[in-house]
Amino acid sequence: MRDHVQISAVVPTYNRAQLIRRAIDSALSQIHVPTEIIVVDDGSTDNTRAVVESYGQTVRYVYQANSGASAARNLGVREAKCEWIAFLDSDDYWLPTHLSRIATAISDTQGAGALYFSDIRWPEVEGGYYHWRACKFEIEGPWEFTMDAGKWAFMPRQPMMTPASVLSRHAYIKVGGLPQHLRTKEDTFLFYKLGVLYPACAVSGCGAVINYDDSIRLTQVYHYRSPVFLDASIFLFQELLESLDDISATQRQQLTGGLTEAHYAKGRALIRRKKYYHALKEMVTACRISPSRFLTEVRGSMERHLFATRQA
Repeated sequence: MRDHVQISAVVPTYNRAQLIRRAIDSALSQIHVPTEIIVVDDGSTDNTRAVVESYGQTVRYVYQANSGASAARNLGVREAKCEWIAFLDSDDYWLPTHLSRIATAISDTQGAGALYFSDIRWPEVEGGYYHWRACKFEIEGPWEFTMDAGKWAFMPRQPMMTPASVLSRHAYIKVGGLPQHLRTKEDTFLFYKLGVLYPACAVSGCGAVINYDDSIRLTQVYHYRSPVFLDASIFLFQELLESLDDISATQRQQLTGGLTEAHYAKGRALIRRKKYYHALKEMVTACRISPSRFLTEVRGSMERHLFATRQA
């Protein structure tokens, strides 16, 4: 029975006193109310603490010096008392049936998965689209369980996102949680690991709504050409190749291709910044990792350049 599924809601926040109530209220309004709600304050300087503590014992307030979203989530997991962890960003909110549908899937599958996730709706400023549709991901029935979750994690665009995911606390800790030094793609890294090592379950319906209500997001969104994004991509693919043994030849090829592409993209970014020596090093590295993928990237760049020249 889903009533026996106990879930800890973990809400990281930073200077969101004006928004945190909506996130907390959406957790309290769940048909399947979380057993506990933990708000991890990542060093706020506004009156976030007063707002959270106004809920009394209904919500637990945990403070840490400013260390980033990953550190806040990791701390929330360590503080949690339940086996299941549901993440919610403080500027987003859950729809009322989110946890009830997830809890039903956990109960129906006897908790055999490490990751249960639903769809997400993006804000109107982004088009108000549904994430699964953008990923070209769909399931039949109320939920779909798979022992090979790698096939989902390795999709060109992962269908799982943290605000609509419920994870096994044990599995989360086992894989090391979120890498705290990354400023972007940390959730991508986590889902790769969970997908390769554990079963997962996709649950139909939209679980969360993403919002851009202010300019400060704990999980930063960096442009795909930015040094932060490219360095994170290089680390992600390199670390996965070194740490994951039980992956198929196809998955290893995908990771190798991703690493090659990241080094090549960083080389092009350095060329634009006229740092030619460092750009050459990145290009050589990309070619050494996968000569065939490197040539594919070169051809793609040339074709795009020719197309842009003809359009000018």
